[in-house]
Amino acid sequence: MAELDRRTLRKSLFEVGKYLAANDIGRVRLSPYVMEENAVLRKNLSGGHHHLGGIRMGKSPDGGVVDSNCKLFGISNLFVTGSAVFPTGGAANPTFTIIKLALRLSDHLSD
Repeated sequence: MAELDRRTLRKSLFEVGKYLAANDIGRVRLSPYVMEENAVLRKNLSGGHHHLGGIRMGKSPDGGVVDSNCKLFGISNLFVTGSAVFPTGGAANPTFTIIKLALRLSDHLSD
């Protein structure tokens, strides 16, 4: 991990924590080694496995399980969100896409 990676990690985590606290959403407690300037971060940092597509989004029941509003086909009031509705996986961590999808669904349900 290069110094730029360490600085980016620290800054990103700090900014997320600041945002969550400022909006009274939650609090972030960072491990001390993350904030230490000369910290040796784990050398074996790696991604994890993300299970995607078990409840695929599609245009019709022939191509998916939920529609574009995450509503199950054939059921009037059942919605699912998360990476299970992804029709395909990408190369990046899906967390922000999952969050945006959940926020989009909450907007749809509150209308």
